[in-house]
Amino acid sequence: MEFDRVVWLLDQRFDFLLSWFEKEYNIFRKDILFVGSYHGNTRNGLKKVTVGDLPCGHVSYLEPEDINKLYADRITADKKTLVVPFTGAYLPSADYVTSFIATGNIATDINNKWWQYDFFCKFAVKTPKTWRVENYFQLLDLTQTLYGQYESLLVKKAELAGGYKMKIVSSAGDVRDYCRMQKEDFLNNEFLISEYIPHKQSFSGMGIIDRRGNTIWCGATEQVLYNDLAYEGLIWPPYIDDKGLRDIKDITLKVGKRLSQYGYFGFFNVDFIQKMDEMYAVEINARFCFSTIFYACCCGEKFWKAVQGEEIYECRTDRRLILGKIKAKEGKGYFKLADQSNILEWFASGTGGFQSYFAGTDELECYDYGSFMGIFGEFLPKDTNRDDALGLFWDRCLQQYR
Repeated sequence: MEFDRVVWLLDQRFDFLLSWFEKEYNIFRKDILFVGSYHGNTRNGLKKVTVGDLPCGHVSYLEPEDINKLYADRITADKKTLVVPFTGAYLPSADYVTSFIATGNIATDINNKWWQYDFFCKFAVKTPKTWRVENYFQLLDLTQTLYGQYESLLVKKAELAGGYKMKIVSSAGDVRDYCRMQKEDFLNNEFLISEYIPHKQSFSGMGIIDRRGNTIWCGATEQVLYNDLAYEGLIWPPYIDDKGLRDIKDITLKVGKRLSQYGYFGFFNVDFIQKMDEMYAVEINARFCFSTIFYACCCGEKFWKAVQGEEIYECRTDRRLILGKIKAKEGKGYFKLADQSNILEWFASGTGGFQSYFAGTDELECYDYGSFMGIFGEFLPKDTNRDDALGLFWDRCLQQYR
């Protein structure tokens, strides 16, 4: 199929997929328009558009939904466009738009946490009890009532993912602190409140829904979370018994089957928490995810076929690995950060580690706000215990944050 324009809406951590994309579709990076929020220099020499309102030399990572909202009105009917997005939310669903994942209202709805809660309840998937309020004052009133029934609650926005702008609260003071932390006018914003279920581990089940509605199981990872909320990376294979893994697979396939009936296609995952022997589904990510990076490494050059369900590939290796975000500190400047290796070379070798930066690689850049400035990975012996794997993970994750 011929296109008038190819728009790459994935952020820099996915740029390693470009060589396979060029080979598979005979579309070259010089002809692609790259859209992102970083003012960094890692895409120098390419056609790029930076959305957001930051001066050069400053870095702020925007949520993919925000990037789509800021760019969507530039995707117009006069040009047949191939979009390569992180999420299809807020992108037009039209004959002149082709995408690897569903776009339009279905993508926007499925990535809304209130829609997901209703979905889980409708199809008898165990999930934490959740309430919706329309403004800050309702939030205060409801949390005061619920504190008598639940020790702690989780406050979040319906559209945000990855633990972004969530907080565990146990008092009215915690709620007020949460709202102050957002640095926004939240008086008339919608909030969700969920019962907080204490847990020691969190997992993600990965799947792909092809355009015929078939759901393909891609495997499961263990999520590494900061303060039980903010997603920072993964461990694979996960530290979980066979029953737990079967539960994740069964629920993920069930969710995929139902999502396909709503018209969704593409990559997705389901996030879980485990309390004792019970598995709770807490979120659907109907989009590319951090775990997509790992899955892409497993698939190799077959990734673009696999992500459409044209190839079936389940993750396997005889090693354990950690893969995560390199955190940046707000207000700190970074300069001359050097990549140590390429992610594909690292994964193919099955040994050692790698790190790659998207900010501070050449000119001095001030990190204003965001979730990460690069990614890292490390292979470990399969029998590495979980505490040791987590200790190494946080050492790599926070290397630039300290």
